[in-house]
Amino acid sequence: MFALWYGAMASARKIVVVSNRGPYRREGERWVRSAGGLVAALHPMLSERGGSWVSAKHAKDFSTVEGEPDVAYDLADVRIDQELQEGFYMGVSNAILWPLLHGFPATMHVADAPWQTYVTANERFAEVTAEVSGDDDLVWIQDYHLMLVPGMLRKERPRSRIGWFCHVPWPPWSLFGILPWREQLLEGLLGADVIGFHTREYVDHFLDSVDRYTGYSVDRVRGTVRLERRTVRVLPAPIGISVDKLTELSGAPDVLEKMHTIREQLGGRRVLLGVDRLDYTKGIPERIRAFGRLLDADPSLRDEVVFLQIMVPSRTDVAAYAELKEHIDQLVGEINGRHGTTGRVPMQYFYRNFDQRSLFAHYRAADVAVVTPLRDGMNLVAHEYVISRQDEDGVLILSEFAGAAGHLPEALQVNPYDIDGIAQAIRDALAMPRDEQQRRMQALRTEVQALDVHRWADDYLTALEHG
Repeated sequence: MFALWYGAMASARKIVVVSNRGPYRREGERWVRSAGGLVAALHPMLSERGGSWVSAKHAKDFSTVEGEPDVAYDLADVRIDQELQEGFYMGVSNAILWPLLHGFPATMHVADAPWQTYVTANERFAEVTAEVSGDDDLVWIQDYHLMLVPGMLRKERPRSRIGWFCHVPWPPWSLFGILPWREQLLEGLLGADVIGFHTREYVDHFLDSVDRYTGYSVDRVRGTVRLERRTVRVLPAPIGISVDKLTELSGAPDVLEKMHTIREQLGGRRVLLGVDRLDYTKGIPERIRAFGRLLDADPSLRDEVVFLQIMVPSRTDVAAYAELKEHIDQLVGEINGRHGTTGRVPMQYFYRNFDQRSLFAHYRAADVAVVTPLRDGMNLVAHEYVISRQDEDGVLILSEFAGAAGHLPEALQVNPYDIDGIAQAIRDALAMPRDEQQRRMQALRTEVQALDVHRWADDYLTALEHG
């Protein structure tokens, strides 16, 4: 998976994971384990080897939930009050770093950014991490919320092995350079020993940024940055999904039963499926317009095809996201208004959370998955759809600007900004012979199985330990 293979980890050095969002979340009056690949990968590893997970505890959780989850590793809280949350998380991480790293600088408001709140929050994470870690521990810091923590922690733990992993894209140096704090962020990240990204492209962009905005020596062939007394390794490390668990889930009797129910309710029509969190990076309006254009060109398809769009609510208190949802609502209404008939519409749209079993029933029911983000660090929906296809049929349409595109060449890859191109890809997917579907899907499944999230975590920590 990585540029070098180290084999299974042999030592039992303590692992300290640091992330903004922790392995457990509050649900009513109880703690519930969080979903997602990171927790799926690291929870069992920490449970087996011991260690600590450092994460934010927000003001709403200070007094509403008694006690802590019963786990085999330590949970260390970083207290983030409401004012700090508004600045660090909403004002900088979400309003500036998220759009910049995804290539959407026009949505940023840098001039009045509450930068000091980001610094303060990172200082708190570094302080708590230093308290729970020792010089011989492996510290693995996660994502763009905590880009200053490696450098801050290095001052307190100069001998620790520190890693940082980026779960989102890294932009070209000229785009990253928009940030007034570009040097501070790079210096913070270079406090790590190993820096990981999903793709080689992101590695190259990061090394270009270091070369442009710092005085350090960059070796692009070896993927290293030479500091005064240390060498930082920068590597591509594509994350995956929990292959065995999700393969088993895909074949579960209740999932298959729900799949059959879905298909019966849809009256035997071919099923297109989109699954996204509400976000402007996901390309949802472009995808919907492409489907509408397909129906406009061939109205007979409205009786043969149905598009299911699952959209998970996100950042509902942010005006831009509320406006995006309103725009999507309007687009869906226009398509159904033009092409719907009594009792049957060509597009069904769900704006709510789906549990994993229901989601996989929809994957199993779908003939075509349309995964067309404008930019995405990886996009594990593509992986989940592929692993669900136990009959080795179905077609994946995938944005060429998703990190997953680099290792899933057998998908029908599209430019997500090209409405006609997406419409043509849908047409091609619906017409694809079964033998070609199976040939492509077999290759896709082989790729996804090789990128198991547990192997990803083990390989990264091995690289961190051995340098």
